[in-house]
Amino acid sequence: MDFDKLAYPETLTIAGTEYKGKRNMSKGQVLVPYTDEPDVGIGDVITQKSGKREIHLKVIDASFLEDGSLGVGTTHPHMLTLKVENTTAQPHVTKHGDSTFNIGSINGENVQVGNSNTLTTNVTIQELAEKIAKSDDPEAKSKLKEFLQNSTVGSLIGAGASALIGIL
Repeated sequence: MDFDKLAYPETLTIAGTEYKGKRNMSKGQVLVPYTDEPDVGIGDVITQKSGKREIHLKVIDASFLEDGSLGVGTTHPHMLTLKVENTTAQPHVTKHGDSTFNIGSINGENVQVGNSNTLTTNVTIQELAEKIAKSDDPEAKSKLKEFLQNSTVGSLIGAGASALIGIL
């Protein structure tokens, strides 16, 4: 019985040589029992056969352990442990725009920092009218006055509408 096929079912190509190994996707790890040390290092890309296709795995870290297989599931004495990143999947993985912002201090009102977030500002009509009245913007004053004179707005605000028009 061929132990390698059961314990190490994946076929991996490292520097042009085929090896049997076991890939743990959740840990991003590949175990390769060997007799003759594979020529592989950090930054290299190895391939795993997946049906009729190949998966490209970039080596992030490598550990060669003599007598590391303990002969369990294989006739090869040594064990290569690779930490890998699936480069074939990268274009298909949803990107998350997590960012870290280090801010010393912020002074002001209505400050927004971050990605894809919203800023909600609540202001009363009274505050709006007072700020526009203090501004040197005749167009804003005219538009607010027109807004306050609208019959629907007047019925919603009531007697306060004429008081607000008075401060403009």
